[in-house]
This record gives sequence, structure tokens and C-alpha cells, in this order.
Amino acid sequence: MQQQTVPAAVSAEICARIDQFYAAQMQMLDEGNVGGWVATFAVDGVFESNGLPEPSRGRAALTALAAAAVARLDAQGAIRRHFVFNVIVEPQDGDVLRTTCYVPVFDTVGGVTTLTTSTVMRDELTVSGAELLVRHRTVTRDDLLVRS
Repeated sequence: MQQQTVPAAVSAEICARIDQFYAAQMQMLDEGNVGGWVATFAVDGVFESNGLPEPSRGRAALTALAAAAVARLDAQGAIRRHFVFNVIVEPQDGDVLRTTCYVPVFDTVGGVTTLTTSTVMRDELTVSGAELLVRHRTVTRDDLLVRS
């Protein structure tokens, strides 16, 4: 088992801001508010995942990525919910925070809810006054990991 160190504590205010940020961001995506979701990323923000062929870079690519996901779910008659928890926050140099958290994703189709995938989300967030923006997001789907 790999030994880990506990990150230095950050203020309760920062933790609350990040919690609210993720709650709003995920609900925007789940509601199909593509523009709102994309606006939570830096202009040159990046979204990458082991479930995608290549990273999406910049707001135009992020818009295309999210719009395609919303359209696919709509075509399936699915309601999607992202749950963010076990958030670890680590301050970096300057106004950057690194977060790591679990995000299980549930879909409801025809009245039946299933766990679609279990993921780990790692973000680099920039802090500018009251605004948080995702500079770089990496989502790792557990079902695509190969363990030795």
C-alpha cells in the first residue's frame, strides 16, 4: 500500500468556496447549461480524461464536448447526476489550488437509476478575487484503469 501524506490544511472559507463551485458547476452540466458550465473554465482551460481520445482545449472545444454529451443523454432520455465528494485541496504557487476528489456519475433512464461510472477528478483551479476557474481538469474513469 502506498503511503500518503496529509496535505496542509486550507481555510474553511476556501473549502466552502470550492464546495459551492463544484455544486454549481456540476448542476449546470447536469441541467444541460453548457454555456454556464464552460464559463467555469479558464479561456484556455483543458479537460482531459482516459475515456476520451484527446484533451479538449479552450472554451470552443469544451463547448463542443459538453454539447455532445448533453445531446447524447437527451437522445437516450437520460437524467445525469454528478456527485462530488472527498475533496482534497492543496494550495500551489500563486493563486492556484489543486484539488482531488471522487465523482461517481449516475444516470436515470426509464425510472431506473444506475451508477454509470466512478471517477477521480483532479483540477488546477485559479483564484481571482471571488472567482474560481478550472485551468486544467483530469478525469480518470475507474473502469478504464488496468491494475497489475
